[in-house]
Amino acid sequence: MPKQKGIIKLKGSMGGITFYQRDGQNLSRETNGPDKDKIKNDPNFVRTRENNQEFGAAATIGKALRAGLVQDFDEMADTNTTARITKLMKAIISRGTGARGQRAFSPASFSIMFLGFPFSERISFDSVFLAPYTSAVNAGRNQVTLTIPDFNTGNLVNAPTGATHFRIVNLITVLSSYTFDAATRKYQPVDAASNSKNAFNASGFIALGANVGAVTTIVSAITPAVTPAATSVLISCIGIEFYQNVGGTQYLLSSDNAMKIQAVY
Repeated sequence: MPKQKGIIKLKGSMGGITFYQRDGQNLSRETNGPDKDKIKNDPNFVRTRENNQEFGAAATIGKALRAGLVQDFDEMADTNTTARITKLMKAIISRGTGARGQRAFSPASFSIMFLGFPFSERISFDSVFLAPYTSAVNAGRNQVTLTIPDFNTGNLVNAPTGATHFRIVNLITVLSSYTFDAATRKYQPVDAASNSKNAFNASGFIALGANVGAVTTIVSAITPAVTPAATSVLISCIGIEFYQNVGGTQYLLSSDNAMKIQAVY
């Protein structure tokens, strides 16, 4: 694959050559396929337009989910997380009702597809944190309580080298259903007032190598409270962050932090 050299960095297409960036490198390739105007207007590309419309919706909905998880997303995600979230949203749209290109995004109908979603493909929460826990949601679906019985951290936490402490994270966010708006030709959230509203809380710093010594209870409540629509879902995530105590200060480690979607209400 040809690489660009020199001080001038090109982007776009010119003379049958497309210039682009990937992984920090400036690359070029021969331009292939039809131009944008043909895709937009040619009857032969109706399926392409439908797919593009739904893919754009998946990207928009994925962005809304990431916005709701912003408090800890960067610490838990890998380089492919955004793409994997978009793929998940597209898969849910593909199962929705309506005409192709306008199928509804109905998270409540396909909530099982979210369960266990790992925010890093390199390290999973279940491989790091082995202790049992329970979660409970309140009647208004705007608060989740995680409860972890006392356990031995030396046996049930696979900590990275250098870690002295950890925290358990409780992160929740509302994700609305979306429908296609014929006037704007875009997907819009049905429950815009609640969409991406979120709450974050974490346990205290827990020392590694011994029993915790007590039940750990972590409550995350969206404030001010919202009332999600019946077609919206409350996404509940559990995560673990590792720290190193140096001179009484806790420093967050950059590796082996993990989070997953543990429930959808």
